[in-house]
Parts: sequence; structure tokens; C-alpha cells
Amino acid sequence: MKNIFFILIFVVSAVHVYAQELPATPSEQTVDSSFEQIERTASDVTEQTVQPKKEDAEFKYKIEKIYPEPKRPSVKSESFLAQADESDSYVKECSDTFRYGLEEDIATLLDELTKNDDLRFVDPIYDLFQSTKSPSIRNKILAYFTKLKDPCLADYAVAVINDPYDEKKDTVDACFKYVAAAGCIEAVPGLVDLVDKEEERYFNGALSALGDLGGREEALFLSSYIDRDDLTVAQRQSLMRVLGKIKAVETWDKLSEIAQDEDENSFVRMYAAEAIGAMEKSESEDILLDLFESDDPNFRVYVLKGMSYFHDSKADALVMQALRDSQYKVRLEAVESAGKRDMKEAVPYLIYRCRDKNEQKAVKDKCYKEIARLNTKEGNEYLVEVLKDKKIGDTTKVTVAANLLEFNHAGTDAVIELARESLKSDVTKKLRYALGKEFAKYGRPEFEEICSEYIASEDVATQGTGLDIWAKGRYEGNRASVELIAADAEEKEEPSAENKKTYQFGVKKKNANAKKAKRILEQSASKPVDAVSHADENISARSKTSSDVNAAPATEKETAPADNDVSADNSVSVDNVASESETSAAVESGSVVEQASETETVSASVSEAAK
Repeated sequence: MKNIFFILIFVVSAVHVYAQELPATPSEQTVDSSFEQIERTASDVTEQTVQPKKEDAEFKYKIEKIYPEPKRPSVKSESFLAQADESDSYVKECSDTFRYGLEEDIATLLDELTKNDDLRFVDPIYDLFQSTKSPSIRNKILAYFTKLKDPCLADYAVAVINDPYDEKKDTVDACFKYVAAAGCIEAVPGLVDLVDKEEERYFNGALSALGDLGGREEALFLSSYIDRDDLTVAQRQSLMRVLGKIKAVETWDKLSEIAQDEDENSFVRMYAAEAIGAMEKSESEDILLDLFESDDPNFRVYVLKGMSYFHDSKADALVMQALRDSQYKVRLEAVESAGKRDMKEAVPYLIYRCRDKNEQKAVKDKCYKEIARLNTKEGNEYLVEVLKDKKIGDTTKVTVAANLLEFNHAGTDAVIELARESLKSDVTKKLRYALGKEFAKYGRPEFEEICSEYIASEDVATQGTGLDIWAKGRYEGNRASVELIAADAEEKEEPSAENKKTYQFGVKKKNANAKKAKRILEQSASKPVDAVSHADENISARSKTSSDVNAAPATEKETAPADNDVSADNSVSVDNVASESETSAAVESGSVVEQASETETVSASVSEAAK
């Protein structure tokens, strides 16, 4: 009996142990796994709530300031100096000026080299920048390398932007322009910092440079500024333009609202309208088309600027409509847009505007430019017709001639013939000077013969203009004539025994342009093409596309310019050119007036002796 009892106890224990070792039932497994899944989902939701996505959170700019290493200019002076004649006194004169010259002499030379894109002195100019203590010279050198777009001064400019408070305002502004032109992206964190500090004296300059250098990170940073209430109207205007320039599409919704808000500041609305067009989102096009119906002509101008980023039939149709707008500023912008968009179908409209006696001069001058650019048979024939029309004034003819020569599609022979006619009479002397100045911009072989005729003129200023034309083209057929003029700078004429006592002005030069001719010959005949004349090869670089509406928009009270106003874009004043030519001739001669006085004195003395 006892044995049976113990056997039962053993069986019950074994069953209990076996039951504990069995796996859970399916239902139990489902409950457990479901609970775990719920826990994980809740954890994920909590994590997403605590750590939102970067683009949904307030953006924090975290890039630290950068200090680039010093580096020398990318272009070497030696490569260009090697092309120059070893006896070139101009090179020696410039080198001596950099070594020993006064501050004003160096400043004048830097302005000349910057204007001419002269690369022969990049190394001495760079070395001067490192040693000079003059802020004005430093700014001149910054302007020189800004035009060359050489990042060799990035270390200095970025350091100034990172900490501008000990520098003069004009130096900081020069650094803003330099980093933007030279593409110094190392300056971006410093620019962001200045914008973030919102100091009025640096805000606009830093923001403008940021528009040229910034990317998506900077666009996200700037997008937070749209809703700020503490920005001035000027700062908001600058912000609108930069957001469009940097293509901060994250801000499109807000900018489109601003552009359509009639209660918003009108200037802010203008820049917002241009900005949404610059972002090139298809939704912008219909909005801009509706906004063009505004009564404000300044606003219509900026709507048109925004539409210029779209290249389809809708945008073209708006440009054609704007050519007939009642406000001249809108027509001016439409004419420029037609040229940029290569809308050859607009040429008849442009010709009509030119023939309209009531049209503004600024619009006519812009039309002449775009007709020459578009290069159609009808347009070219019209411009040549203007040059030959005796009833049309010389100022208009010079403007047309300048555009024909700039784009060089047609009309060169007509311009040369007009200049040749002007050489026949001093009545058209001013026209002669103005056309000569245009020839002197280009070194084209077809100008050799007219250059010879200018040099052969007995008029001092005309001959001096001919020397300018030759300096650009270096025509071998005219070299002997230039050398003959230059020889007078060396030859001295001793006064005769009869009038030796009455000759008060010492040695008299035979030709007032002798020094000028000598200097031109001394300058290297093989001037670096890349340094001096590369602008001739790139016609678009010569084209000034900015008009008066590219500046701050005019107020509603601004009056339209009179018919005799000079266009700021491409018109040429015959009177101004004539004045420049005559003044230049006087300077080159030492003094034309003194020579005349000298001659009169000698004549008077001889007459007195005869009596």
C-alpha cells in the first residue's frame, strides 16, 4: 500500500514538472507579442514627438565660422610680363610707383589697372596689400581683385566679415562685395552671424552677399525671418530679394501671400513678386499674371521681372502686352525682357516705339540697343536708315552706332561712312569725336582705314582720338604715322637769333599729341590679350542691362524724364564726348592754350621789331 502511495506522488510531480516545461499556447503568444508591439509603437510615437523632423522644427544654423588659409593670386604676373618688351618703360614706371610712389599716385595707378583689367601686376599689387597700412589703398586693391574675381584675399576678407567691429564701414562693405564676386563660400557662416545680429549698418550688405553665396542651409535660416516684426522696411525689402535670389522655395507660400496682400508695404510686395518668380515654381506664373493688373506701375515692373524667369507663351504674351503699357517704366522693362528672351517678333513693336515722337528718350535708347541685339533684317535696316537720315540728331546717331558696333551683327560700314563724313567739316566735330571713342573700344581690322584718317587730321583732338583707336587695334599700316608723331616728342627746335630773346616758353613741340603717341608706343605692343581686350570677345560683358527701374523703385510722385534726358543705360552725349576729347588733347600737349599764347607772343614781338 505504501508502495502504491509513493508511486502516485511521483507521477503527480512528474506531470507538474512537464506542464511547466511546455511552450505557451498560441493565444498566450499573441497577447504577449501584441503587448510588446504596442509598447514599441508608443515608444516610437513618443520619440517622434520629442524629436521632430529637422524641417518641421525651428531651424538652428550650426555651421562654425571658417578662417581660410592665405594664398597668392591664381594668375601670375610673370606670365604676362614675359610677353612685354624688356625696354617697356610703362612697366618700369608702374613698378617704381608701387615701390616708391605716394599714396595718391598708387591710388591713381590702381584705378587705371582696375579699369583696364591689367593682369601684369597682380603679384606686386598682392604684396602691396600685405604691407600697406593705408585703408584707402587696401580698399583699392580689394576692388582690383573683386573685378578679377580672384579669391587670393579671402583670408583677409573673411576675417573682417567674421569680426568687422574694428574696421571702417567702407572696408567691410568692400569685403562684402569681394567675397560675393570671388565666390568665397568660407564667408557664409560669418555673413549669417551678421544677419542674425541684425545690426543695421551690416545687415543689408551681409544679406546681399549671402544671396550670392548661400545654399539650402542658409535658405532655411533666412526663412525664419519672414514672420519677424522687428525688421525695418528696408531690411524686409532686402530679405525679399535675397530669398528669391537664393531660391528659398521653403518660403514660397509666405512670399506669395505677401505679394498678393494689398495692405503690405508696396516696396516689400514688389520684391516678393519678383522673388516668387525667381523661384520658378509653376504656381507663381498664374499669380503674377493676375498681379500685373495692378494700378501701380512700379509694381507692374517687378511683376514683369518675376515673369521673366518663365520661358513659355504666357510669359511672352505678357511681355508683348507690356510693350504697349501706358507707363514708360513698364515699357522700359518690357523692352529689356524682349531682348533677353530673344523675342525677334518684338522688333516691329520696338521700331514703332523709336518712331513715336512722344516716346521717352530712355525707352527709345533701350529699343535701339535691343533691336541691334536681336539682329533681324528689318531691325538692322532700320538702324542703318537712322544713321543716314539727315533729319535725325547726332546724339541719336551716336547711340545707334554704339549699339551696332557693340553687337557687331550689321551696320559697321554705315558707321564708318558716317565718321568719314564727319571728318570733312568741323561743324560735325563733336559727332566725329563720339564715333572715334566708339571705334577705340574695339580692335577690329575693319577700323584700320578710318583710324588712318583720324590720325591724319590737323585737329589736335581728332588726331588724339585716332591715336586711341590705334592703341586698341595696333594696325601695322598706321604705325609709321604714329612713330612720326612720337618723334616730335624728342626733337627740339632752337629759336632763331632774331627772336631768341622774345621766345619766352623755351622749347616748342611741333605736335601736341607727341607725348601721347610716344607713350602709346612705349606701352607693350604685345599687351596681354587676356588682360586688356578680353571684353571685346565677350560682348555680353559689355552690355549694361540695368535700367533706372533696377534701382530702388520710384515713388508715385516721381515725374517722367523729359524728352531731352539722357538714358542711364546706353546713350552717348556728343557734347560730353567732345569735351573729353578736347580736354584730353590739352592734357597730352602740356597745354594747347600755352602754345597758342606762345605763338601770339612771338608774332607780336616780330611785329613790334618791324615797326
